[in-house]
Amino acid sequence: MEIALRVLAVLGGVLLLMVYFRSMVVVTLLNSRSSDIIERSARHGAVAIVHSVIGKKNDHDRIQQAQAWIMPLFILTCVIIWFLLVQLAFTGILWGLRIEPNIWRALSASGSALSTLGFLTPSNFVGEYLAIFQAAIGLAIVILLFTFVPGYQASVQTRERKVGWLYTRTNEDPTAERFLYWLHGPSGQTQAQQGWDDWEDWFRCVRETHTLSPILAYVPSIYKGKSWVVAASTVLDATSLVMSCLQQGTPDSVRMCRVLGISTLQLLALQLAGRAPVIDEEIPASEPPKVAEFNRVYDAMVKAGLPVAEDRNRCLRQYLAFRAEYTPYLKQIADATLTPRDLLAT
Repeated sequence: MEIALRVLAVLGGVLLLMVYFRSMVVVTLLNSRSSDIIERSARHGAVAIVHSVIGKKNDHDRIQQAQAWIMPLFILTCVIIWFLLVQLAFTGILWGLRIEPNIWRALSASGSALSTLGFLTPSNFVGEYLAIFQAAIGLAIVILLFTFVPGYQASVQTRERKVGWLYTRTNEDPTAERFLYWLHGPSGQTQAQQGWDDWEDWFRCVRETHTLSPILAYVPSIYKGKSWVVAASTVLDATSLVMSCLQQGTPDSVRMCRVLGISTLQLLALQLAGRAPVIDEEIPASEPPKVAEFNRVYDAMVKAGLPVAEDRNRCLRQYLAFRAEYTPYLKQIADATLTPRDLLAT
């Protein structure tokens, strides 16, 4: 019976090591999205703790201040889980191979090696080399911690550059109308093409970083009171306005920006909520703020001499249909990140 238990302890230790190595690779090294139970548990736990502290506060600034703690709590949780996995794994291996006489001494020896303190090192040959290997794992956890955290910060900073850009050019009130006015008006006329290309690149960056590491979606804006979710909503609304009014004359850059933006939000919404949102197939008959914005943009395009479609009502219906394609994903992301829906006007 004891032999069977020791064999199971060794096999269990090897299994825990495999779980640890897989998690480390997925979280810090893998360049494609792969589900990991440790990352998912740490993320959900960190979000649940911070959101429980926030409670029912509706002040966006206070929510952002609290959510700034989600990332540090997530990283700390991952590190603790990884350390515990490795310590328990080597505890089973040391005891199962009879390197240490009992479980508690094996646990102490495992902690000694993992922490590199070396206060209890097995005296035999196999135990010494296991201790060296375990100490290397402990150092690897610390090294990876200090290497992938700057990467996370760089991803957020890259995201926030365009968020600050948008808020500044829309007088701190990002709407599709104001964005289009700056982009195609006297100030930005020569930069319209580059502007759409830049926002396509922005959506691509969010897709490459936030869908691989969904925890980044919870990191609040560097700029107080601003939101990357609102920025995404504003740009997609702008693409919908242009496409619905110009229809056949829509530039390809606008179409590409919209397609990539919607697919990015769809993937991220699935990552954050664990399920696809319920899509209402019925197009809303009217959205007063959006209808008023559409009318102003339509009139401005006509006045500017652009090739606007003549049937205004048909363009309006098309605009509302376009918005219905991505608003469920925006709402799902907003709810997950506690972004007030009134900021999205959806």
